[in-house]
Amino acid sequence: MKLYLSGAISANPNYKNDFENARKRLNDAGFAVVSPTIFCDESMSYDKAIRKCLQVLSTCYAVAVIETPYQSQSTRSQLELRIANVLSMQVKTVDEWIEYAERQKQKRGLCRRREMRG
Repeated sequence: MKLYLSGAISANPNYKNDFENARKRLNDAGFAVVSPTIFCDESMSYDKAIRKCLQVLSTCYAVAVIETPYQSQSTRSQLELRIANVLSMQVKTVDEWIEYAERQKQKRGLCRRREMRG
């Protein structure tokens, strides 16, 4: 499942670490992750960056939100979440997606054990 990573960037002095840590955790849980810190760079104007973010967002299945104290200050992230809502995309926090992946792994494991007993 391809997830778009959303979170505060301009208001968050630690955004690079926050996005990279979230991306790694979600990858380790089995998700394909698209992060704006990879396809946008600091030299891009805000307008160009937000257009690119929204274009990429529309290609993803769902959104993973990085929770930080800066989240409410991020107009870009809030816009991404509003558009995700309009597109009926699933939106969960990074931790919620990781918990979801763990539940899915457990379910698959239970199904395999039942098949083997079958």
